[in-house]
Formats: sequence, structure tokens, C-alpha cells
Amino acid sequence: MREKKVSKCEQDESFTRLWQVLMENIEEYAPIVYTPTVGLVCQKYSGLFRRPRGMYFSAADRGEMMSMVYNWPADQVDMIVVTDGSRILGLGDLGVQGIGIAIGKLDLYVAAAGINPQRVLPVMIDVGTDNENLLKDPLYLGLQERRLDGEEYLEVVDEFMEAIFTRWPHVIVQFEDFQSKWAFKLLQRYRNNYRMFNDDVQGTAGVAIAGLLGAVRAQGRPMIDFPKMKIVVAGAGSAGIGVLNAARKTMARMLGNTEIAFESARSQFWVVDAK
Repeated sequence: MREKKVSKCEQDESFTRLWQVLMENIEEYAPIVYTPTVGLVCQKYSGLFRRPRGMYFSAADRGEMMSMVYNWPADQVDMIVVTDGSRILGLGDLGVQGIGIAIGKLDLYVAAAGINPQRVLPVMIDVGTDNENLLKDPLYLGLQERRLDGEEYLEVVDEFMEAIFTRWPHVIVQFEDFQSKWAFKLLQRYRNNYRMFNDDVQGTAGVAIAGLLGAVRAQGRPMIDFPKMKIVVAGAGSAGIGVLNAARKTMARMLGNTEIAFESARSQFWVVDAK
């Protein structure tokens, strides 16, 4: 690394220099502030913790979140990345330590997209963990109890969303690395009422669709040939199924957007899980 490398200590102490270096050298530092390094950071986060770099809402805070949001010093927040730590990258349930993924993603948004670093907010919703190692780890920073499920889980996320949009009504909330069963359910629950999206389901899918359509063009074929492609989706998580759903809808639109078109598009896909 060159002399400009910014250490973790400098990240805390030299805010302006950090972003200058990242923005000038984004290609070099992207793998450090995000994948693959961020996965290791999340695994060891409890031992690396120095100070909060975001907000933590837990199941124990039910009934208090509306007042808690006013503890954040910024009067204006443009972008929030929130996770519950249930499916961090390919590492599984990392509990509260998953906030590293929200921090890293926002670092990229600042460095690559020019978002004001003082108007972004990483958030962890701590509803427990089912990771046996974390439940037994005396240094673990989060709630050492089993994850909430069902209506109890939804009540916590509902309260969080209401509180966030009460204080910052124009903020965009990105859901990041939620396990599949909640990723789709929460997207459908909030998408028509709040400015939010799920990066694993929608962001990954958008990039994949661009690649698939580009592949048709690269073969010298007309775009209308896209619905004729047979597609194998390797991985049946939220990202894989999100790509499948987006590609299927794109095919159906090209075929007339009818029920018959949707069924025809559906037959073009095979899905295999990670094993």
C-alpha cells in the first residue's frame, strides 16, 4: 500500500482525509472498505469495536425508538443502510456484528457516488442471534438470546421504520443482508409506503438483468430473443431469487405481459441451491 493508506485509527481521527483518500483511490480501497475485507471485519467486530459508527436498535428498545432517533446528531440524513445481521454475505448469522456491512456499503456510496458522508446512517436492528458461537461468546456486543420471529419480529421493524421516517421523511432506506424469508416479506410490506429497497433482491437483480440483456446483444441477437434464453440460477437465496423474479418479469413484458407470457417465461428457468 502507498503512503496514503488510512489506518482504522485515522478513520476515526481524520474524517476529511479518509474521504479524500477513498475518493482518489476508490479502485484500490474498495476491496478494503467492502468485500472481501468487510466479511472478516464483521466476524471479528466485537473484538475490534472502538466506538459506534451508526445506530443500534434492539428488541429491548421496543416503545422507545421514536425518541431514540433524535439522539442522532444529524438533522438531515439522505441514506440509511440497515441490516438485522441474519445473513451477512455468505457467512450466515453474525448478529449485531453485521453492522460492519452497513458501514462498508455507505463508505462505498460516499466514495463512489459522492453522497455527503455526514448525511448517511448505518443501522443495526438487533433482534438476537441464532449463532451458537455468539450466544456463548462473553465479548459479543449484541443481545445474547434467540432471534425474534413472526409478529414479534415485524413489530420491531415496523416501529423502526415509523420512527426513522417520522424524523427524516425524505430518507432512502436500503435493507441489506436480511435472510431470505424476511427480505421478500419486508420488501412487500414497506415498498408502497416508504422510500426503501432491498439491495440483495433488487440491486443485484438490476445489475444481473443488465448483464443478461448485454449478453443477448453481444451475441448479435435482437432483444426479443431474451425470452428464449434458458437460465440456470446458481443459489436460491434472496439475491438468486431476486434475479430470477426480475428476469422473469422482463421476459413476460417482452411477450405481452399476460398470464400466458408469465407462465412461458417461468419455464425458462432452473434454480439450484448452493449445495
